[in-house]
Amino acid sequence: MRYFTNELWSKINSDSQKERDEADFEWDKNNKAYSEIFDLIKVRLSQKFLRTYLSNHGFHDFQIKNIVLTHKEYGFKNPISLDIYVTDSVNTFKITYKCIKQFCVNYEEIEGWAARRGFDDWGYDEFLPVDEQTLSHEILFASGSTILIYFKNNNIFVTKIK
Repeated sequence: MRYFTNELWSKINSDSQKERDEADFEWDKNNKAYSEIFDLIKVRLSQKFLRTYLSNHGFHDFQIKNIVLTHKEYGFKNPISLDIYVTDSVNTFKITYKCIKQFCVNYEEIEGWAARRGFDDWGYDEFLPVDEQTLSHEILFASGSTILIYFKNNNIFVTKIK
């Protein structure tokens, strides 16, 4: 994450008022910078995804129900696709990425009660340009875990499940 880092998120929730104030200032500055980039690249996202994404505040506070990585037959172009099922207990969506160029999961089990929460809540995410044909989508979870996906332009879709 470039703009909404786990460290900055932690500082926003600090016990220190001074640290929270400094973090709020940095968060506002980063939010403005990210918004400028997002406005430039949002045309590279499918319109249905963009409408759903914006109306759900980027899936903030949703939880992952399931992740399905599909590998088609060998010899076909772009054989990898990814479905991430997310829910807020009322709505469930399937986010589909096609034409994946890179997929990384940074997950580490946390000791104590937090170990029972897995990724925990979807916190913040960023869409950034990788090159003219590729976007990245990085998701930061409350646990500090991240998912990073590189995919070709207009190859992210969303389906409402319930």
